[in-house]
Amino acid sequence: MICSRRASVRRWPFLILVIPFLFGLAACRDEQPWNSPYPAAEVGRNILYSSFGQRPKHLDPARAYSANEYTFIGQIYEPPLQYHYLDRPYRLVPLTAERLPEARYLDAAGRPLPAGAADERVAYTVYEIRIRPGVRYAPHPALARTAAGASPYASIDAAWLETHGIETLADFPETGSREVTAADYVHEIRRLADPRVLSPIFGIMSEYIVGLRELGQALRRERAAGRAVDIDTVPFDGAEVVDRYTYRIKVHGRYPQLLYWLAMPFFSPMPAEVDRFYARPGMGEKN
Repeated sequence: MICSRRASVRRWPFLILVIPFLFGLAACRDEQPWNSPYPAAEVGRNILYSSFGQRPKHLDPARAYSANEYTFIGQIYEPPLQYHYLDRPYRLVPLTAERLPEARYLDAAGRPLPAGAADERVAYTVYEIRIRPGVRYAPHPALARTAAGASPYASIDAAWLETHGIETLADFPETGSREVTAADYVHEIRRLADPRVLSPIFGIMSEYIVGLRELGQALRRERAAGRAVDIDTVPFDGAEVVDRYTYRIKVHGRYPQLLYWLAMPFFSPMPAEVDRFYARPGMGEKN
């Protein structure tokens, strides 16, 4: 009996290891696990699933500034520049821009300076960005147009949303698209100064982009007074439209780091129509 009990005791560690292994073998079958969170129709397809530790707070490119949010907005917005996907060390290449912008240097009187001018002589740097023609926005209700060219949603309010059962963007019956223009990029730069947007990079950009701080102050005064304001009409020298596909950004002194900012979603195009669409009463409550 003593020997038998000792043999039984010695077998317990072995069983503790083997039983979970047997259960694991039972689970190794071709069919989908019973508690899989993924759709059965996607089994076997070439899909990479990922996860994020925290819900994204914002998908506005002027406001979003976290890895959780960039997982999404990196697939939505296209700034003028990007990093080459494979090159190491990292290298900037055009995305929606036709080519990398070159810097032009000016003195305090606005006169051109050679590229090798001393830093103390460089009062301003101007970057001219030429975007590729033919880039279009994905269909969106904000870009819908009637036969007369007007937005069918220009006067919607909370009551209209409820009456028409609008809960998501997919519920809007009309959508539209249009070509991306230089004015959309300039509009987004102006949005960085809008106190309603609360862009996290306004502070640092206002130190470099000419007039951005003053634009923010002007918009803050207008908002505080309760006046409606079109941010595209407020005087601002830091970004200007040259033609349909070209715009310029003017910064204080030398600031070559601006090119790297141009690869971030903060400088993606944003149609003014989208701003007006989401500003309609009731849209915020619908998230």
